Amino acid sequence: MIFRKAKQNDAGRCLEIYDAVSQWELENGKQSCWEKGFYPTMDTIQTALSSDDLFVLEDEIDGKNIIVACGRINQDQPYYYNYFSWQIKVSNEDVLVLHTFAVDPKFQRRGYGQTFMSHYEKMAFENKCKVLRLDTIILNQKSQAMYKKLGFTTLNQWEGDPNGVGWNLVFLGLEKLLKKN
Repeated sequence: MIFRKAKQNDAGRCLEIYDAVSQWELENGKQSCWEKGFYPTMDTIQTALSSDDLFVLEDEIDGKNIIVACGRINQDQPYYYNYFSWQIKVSNEDVLVLHTFAVDPKFQRRGYGQTFMSHYEKMAFENKCKVLRLDTIILNQKSQAMYKKLGFTTLNQWEGDPNGVGWNLVFLGLEKLLKKN
């Protein structure tokens, strides 16, 4: 498996993954605030590529290297993170945040999510960060179970509409304190 920064020619595959997650949710029950053609979009991907903080995980499947997961990793905490009761107060340079993380539904339950998350944690150690943070909506039980298994603590909830589109959603803040090696 290869974990790496995404390149421009990966954009289409990342959009396929995001759209596949949205389609899976239409068929199996909503678990995120994602909707094909609305969020995440190619603009979301291009913004991440321009910021140089979109990452992919690829694996060799049937003789081809295929991107199986993608997500944005940076130190940008959305404004609504101010509403979560984090375990420790730290500056932005001490935090690594995961955004728009997804594993292609065709390749779920093969350990790709955990592998991506281990690379995310390794990046935090390399950058001397003290904490990992992310959020998810309360309906996303599947991801919450994985995050808990990986040592994340679920904090309080925030209800709101972060994108100003008329959706009132309940978000959970999740955090993992990193121990020094």
